[in-house]
Amino acid sequence: MSAEDATRLAARLTDKVAQAVQASAAFVVSEAARPFTVAVALSGGRDSVALLHAARDALAAACPLARVVALHVHHGLQAQADDWDRFCAALCADLRVTLVSTRVTVQPTAGEGIEAAARRARHTALGRMCREQGARLLLFAHHRDDQVETVLLRLFRGAGVAGMAGMPASRPLDALGESDGEVWLLRPWLDVPRADIDAYCAAHGLRWIDDPSNSDTRFARNALRAQLPALLQAFPGLYDNVTQAAAHFAQAAGMLDALAAQSLARLVCSGRDADTLSELDLAGLRALPPEHADAVLRHWLRDLGAQPPSTARLAAMRTQLIEHEGGEPVIAHDGLVLRRFRSRVLACHAVPAGVPAPFAFEWHGEARIVVPAWRGELRFDRDDTFGVPEAVLRAPLRLVARAGGERIVLRPGGPARALKQAYQEAGVPAWRRAHLPLLWSDDTLVLAAGLGMHRRWPADVPHAPRWRVTWISQPESGN
Repeated sequence: MSAEDATRLAARLTDKVAQAVQASAAFVVSEAARPFTVAVALSGGRDSVALLHAARDALAAACPLARVVALHVHHGLQAQADDWDRFCAALCADLRVTLVSTRVTVQPTAGEGIEAAARRARHTALGRMCREQGARLLLFAHHRDDQVETVLLRLFRGAGVAGMAGMPASRPLDALGESDGEVWLLRPWLDVPRADIDAYCAAHGLRWIDDPSNSDTRFARNALRAQLPALLQAFPGLYDNVTQAAAHFAQAAGMLDALAAQSLARLVCSGRDADTLSELDLAGLRALPPEHADAVLRHWLRDLGAQPPSTARLAAMRTQLIEHEGGEPVIAHDGLVLRRFRSRVLACHAVPAGVPAPFAFEWHGEARIVVPAWRGELRFDRDDTFGVPEAVLRAPLRLVARAGGERIVLRPGGPARALKQAYQEAGVPAWRRAHLPLLWSDDTLVLAAGLGMHRRWPADVPHAPRWRVTWISQPESGN
């Protein structure tokens, strides 16, 4: 390559980085006139080394307020991992770029391969480091050849329309649950051939490290890569055609996603409780064709921050939650619990197994008492008309689970009713009742969480002053 060609290539690659950052900073970074941080995922391999070098030069010229930081994740999967960490440190010192490195433990879940587990651990760590560094943009060095390999691998695995769209040029990092919506992942070189990156490295005298696992054909991507030269001989336009096909799939996926979003908006129900993230109208779901219902469920789960299920698992969810008539199915998926209850399909927080221990306490006039073990709090407000007599609240109090056989009066002068019946009539699902405490004053029921206060008091208790007691459930944090 001539010096003139090398200069043009370098300008093209650095321009792509600058344009991607400028376009994203306009809507991701508030007050773009202020300094902001751009992170580059650095493995130490050829592609990420080239991207870090280009990002440093591109942003120094086009975005002088941007600070570049390199992020390295030490997986510990290779004997040379410590050497790679040291290489990245030396490289960043030469480039005068801040390096942040972290170690992770790769622990595959059931049915998960080591590649997928490492990717999940890496992305989680990158999201955390971005937040710690205040980086709103994270650059990955994926290029056109990576995209072609990804699309072909997904084809061989039977991917749907969205999967066949390949990797997007940009997306929120939390699309895989790695962040909190504050960080955007950018792939500025997704249409750049690997050969151009090779030429860029040669022109700038860049050094990198080679991961020996990249030649291990036991891994699916490496096995495919070894066959691509033969495919290129038979189909010279392979890379361009696969890239074009991925763009068509992306367009189709976008239209299907928009349709699913419209349907989802019509099906979302109001009136959910603290343990329920979202509710969908069952009759509306049943009116949709199966493929449309699948798209709505997939979009719904994605909006809730869950991993997209496989096609087979999604079909099983639809069958159990929507199509089957009997029972109240329960499906655990990526930290969520999906249920069907009466006329709705629910996505709930996963609640801890077992029932919390009794909580004994005394009330000294506090406005609120937080009870973490029961995932909620008691609130006390003056109400001399319908409240609980203060004398009842001054006795020893305790929060406990139902034992069975309790009865409650929910309105003054009303009949005493079995708690089970009252919960059923109030539409409180059976799975929630074990986690809704009862408040007792000695042997007098004061409150049934999820229903309200008991309204019948002993005749010898002074009825003034009075206090309205309410229980506020707090949802599980995390998902």
